[in-house]
Amino acid sequence: MITLQEIADTIKSKGRYWIAFTGDSITSCEWVHPNWREIVEYVLQNELTGHLKGDWKVSEWGIRGFNFAYDGATTKDILDRVENIKLVKPDLVIGLMGGNDPAFKLTISEHVDNIKSIIQKLETRVVWCTSTPAGSSSLKNSEYEPYAIACMQIPKNKNLQLVDIFNIYKKFPLDKIFTFLSEENPVEHIKEGEPDLQHPNQLGNTYIAKVILKEVFGIEFDPELYWKDTLAGEKYPKY
Repeated sequence: MITLQEIADTIKSKGRYWIAFTGDSITSCEWVHPNWREIVEYVLQNELTGHLKGDWKVSEWGIRGFNFAYDGATTKDILDRVENIKLVKPDLVIGLMGGNDPAFKLTISEHVDNIKSIIQKLETRVVWCTSTPAGSSSLKNSEYEPYAIACMQIPKNKNLQLVDIFNIYKKFPLDKIFTFLSEENPVEHIKEGEPDLQHPNQLGNTYIAKVILKEVFGIEFDPELYWKDTLAGEKYPKY
């Protein structure tokens, strides 16, 4: 777990705390605002401001997130782009992905080997998360589950934390989370206009943020409160 004091100490010594987010469309979330990446950055800045007794400039200027996620990406695609991530010399990398590997016929062993190589090549602190589950009638859950199990068996060390979002997320109200309609996706045999059972909506993104904030930073977060405040147009949503 990463404490606010650790983040504050890093900012004091380096003048910054930069987080690179990587993965597939579950992490890029470029059609949802605020998405879970933006929420994590917002909450960390807010919490650190309180931790530093109101010094907002240190937190808001010091903490920055970078989107290195690619729609449709497999773990092999991210492995091929590790050097792009390293360009910003992040203090932390948060990866959340994996559901595309079965669809693109990567084996479980390839999946695990790719993740291990990504972590090794990043040469920084890494939080690696399994993908979110899909809606109840999606084939993704049964196809991806053995990949998620194998991912969680990767040996951890002081610079690596694994988060099993695939199982944690199942406890949340999935019927309220998967409300988008799909665009055509021949690879996964999805027709345009069908229910999108793989990509969480805005509320679903707040639940991803809840997991990351709790498991990685020890911060409590109420996704429903935050979601309602954003819908009400609050400038600074509560959580």
